[in-house]
Amino acid sequence: MMKKLSKLNLNIHIIFLSVMFALLITVQPGLAELSNHAYKQMQETAPEYIDIEVLKVKTEKLTDGITVEIEAKVTGVKRSESNLKAGDTIAIRYFHDTRGLIGPAPMPILDEGKSYPAFLVKEDGNNFYEPAAMGRSFSVVN
Repeated sequence: MMKKLSKLNLNIHIIFLSVMFALLITVQPGLAELSNHAYKQMQETAPEYIDIEVLKVKTEKLTDGITVEIEAKVTGVKRSESNLKAGDTIAIRYFHDTRGLIGPAPMPILDEGKSYPAFLVKEDGNNFYEPAAMGRSFSVVN
């Protein structure tokens, strides 16, 4: 009787592990980091592709992340649908997730005084810009 019970338990464990492995294989790709090609495509279609110098960084901690507001000076313009020019000062707002979830690249918190390329979008009615290429909005993907 014990041998039959042990074999049954072993079979149940094998089935359970097989199902869990199958779920892991099918679910994980949906949570994976995006490919460089996907980020490159977002960068190529971003309405704003500019160079910025970060003047001020304001952050506010929340339970699942940090809201970030950047004041930046435009130092160069590669393309701009909102007619930005070198010397303009802009505001950039975004959310930095601190939960450590698997998924697209997290938004970086930029450093004051440093320069970055920026792929941005400005929604109608807003007086600020937002990242257009997720966590790769402040670096060029080749």
